[in-house]
Amino acid sequence: MIAKMYGLSLLLFYTEKKRMLRSLQALGVVDINLTDTDTPRMQKARRDIAEIQKVLSLIEETKRSIPKDAELPHIELPAEFSAQLTVIQRLKDEKEHLESALRELKQELQRYEGWGEIPVEGIARLVRHGVRIHLFMGSERFFDQYDFGEHCVEVIARGGNTVRFAMVTLGSDAPIIPFQKLNVPARYVAEMVSQSEILSRRLGEANARIAALAGSVQQIMRSARLIETRRRFEHAKSSLAADGSSTVFGLRGFFPASRRERVVRFLEHHRLAYTIDEPASEEAVPVKLVNGFWSRLFEPITRIFSLPAYRELDPTPFFAPFFTLFFAFCMGDVGYGILFLLVSVLLLMRRSLRAIGLLTLTLSFATILSGLLMNSFFGANLFVRDAQGLLPAGSSADIAVFAAYTIEGKTSFPAMTLSLLIGVMQIFVAFVLQAVNETLVLGWRYAFKALSMLMIAAAAFVLAAHTDFLRLGFNRTFAIGPLAVGKTLTAVPFVAAEAVLFAGLVAFFFFGSPDRKWWLRPLAALWDFYGFSTGLLGDFLSYIRLFALALAGGLLGNAFNQIAFMVLPKGTAGPDYASPWIIATVLILILGHTLNFALGALGAFVHPLRLTFVEFYKNINFRGSGRPYRPFSRASSLN
Repeated sequence: MIAKMYGLSLLLFYTEKKRMLRSLQALGVVDINLTDTDTPRMQKARRDIAEIQKVLSLIEETKRSIPKDAELPHIELPAEFSAQLTVIQRLKDEKEHLESALRELKQELQRYEGWGEIPVEGIARLVRHGVRIHLFMGSERFFDQYDFGEHCVEVIARGGNTVRFAMVTLGSDAPIIPFQKLNVPARYVAEMVSQSEILSRRLGEANARIAALAGSVQQIMRSARLIETRRRFEHAKSSLAADGSSTVFGLRGFFPASRRERVVRFLEHHRLAYTIDEPASEEAVPVKLVNGFWSRLFEPITRIFSLPAYRELDPTPFFAPFFTLFFAFCMGDVGYGILFLLVSVLLLMRRSLRAIGLLTLTLSFATILSGLLMNSFFGANLFVRDAQGLLPAGSSADIAVFAAYTIEGKTSFPAMTLSLLIGVMQIFVAFVLQAVNETLVLGWRYAFKALSMLMIAAAAFVLAAHTDFLRLGFNRTFAIGPLAVGKTLTAVPFVAAEAVLFAGLVAFFFFGSPDRKWWLRPLAALWDFYGFSTGLLGDFLSYIRLFALALAGGLLGNAFNQIAFMVLPKGTAGPDYASPWIIATVLILILGHTLNFALGALGAFVHPLRLTFVEFYKNINFRGSGRPYRPFSRASSLN
């Protein structure tokens, strides 16, 4: 549900403006209407916070790169933020300088790898006497075929189809030949190796000093929170509305009704001029969701699309059970549900991911139950079947009431009609919620259209069951597993269904558009009725995707099982599990089911999202565009 908000209008005298803003920030309850301003102080604060985030990433990355048992030095950071950045920047520059020098040195070593120890000093003495040594390398085959003429060439090394050679010239540059030329190094290779070791050691020490800053992360975070608090204060101050003389400043904000007593005490204590009122209909009131423990797990899904408008209905508690059901239906496998359970346990071990872990835990239990009902375990049948593919009567396998079965060679899929039934249930719930939503936003007269659509749709299903519409088998005997759908629908008298249908049509055509004149309503409703009837059919059929995903996942899992066991030799009693080929079987099973699990999890998340945000949201006439409640407060984190 959406928390009730009160509006607060506050007047501040210019001499007390800053002091009262600080007090209001300490209160941390009122969401202030902020203007789109960007002062130099705010810009500097954002730059500082961005720099802090880079610093924290650097510390974390460096800490991971050094051995866990490495001894770290003690680094004492100053209290002032700019001084902290100076220290950290110095360590960062030192690290980058050493990394650059080491990288260049390693490239140079790699360049002269295979040449052996080059006599650098001897070559330098020859140059002083007019003798020049030139180093080349290239293809060994091409070298053996190339005619160097009168030039003096000496092979230094051969290997890997590469030849390294030197050419001697007297007081002149080397001729242009089709080989790669290398400069004579300025130092010995042994000296490069020694320098590389020194740089590596110094880089390790620099990394250790940066990693040691992990002990000062809380101090750095405190600086970040202080900067963010100042930025928020500056934003609030620049958003105050001044009178013509700039002596009195106005402030407009909102706070939850549950905090009214606390806010009033604060205002009275400081003897401020204020008014508390109900927000006007045109105001952009912030939205704060207040749900129970289970529904709160699904609030991140609500935020993916948009928060509801302040005066709307919060859809979270209503789509949460359906989303769980959809996800479980799409996966529909006990084995994959157990994998989800293991993932959930790992997420629950991380405090920052506990909310996601609780959500996946809920989805994993639902997936396991769905797999039991549809008789699937890693794509294979969980329960034993007879020759006809039927579940043995009276056995423990009776729990798989929605599993596919075969009678006289014809396979039936109860899960397919079950997915459509679930869709009908959600659409009907959406019609009821639309009536409530329209009442909250526009008034009770606008609820008639949603209620009339519910009456028409419900009556149509009852009449279709009574008449066996189009001979589709949707009659009194129609059932989905243990669910006697046809018997339930035909229990409603035919005459009563006709009365409901007629009443629904009257309500739709004459009361569905209360903003129009009476004589125009039936004409306008014709187009609306066309959209409703065709749209309802499309929405209804959209839910078959749940069955399609479940079937595709089961077939793909079963295909991987067959491929895996095909590689095993066959013995008289079946596959030879003692064969060395069992390793290939296990690898195929692991890789195949990992792929299927990943694809299934993606589809089981995306398609329920689509059904929620398209079919369900459309049928509750969801408006959205609500802005989140963000009270003017001191920063508790970098976000």
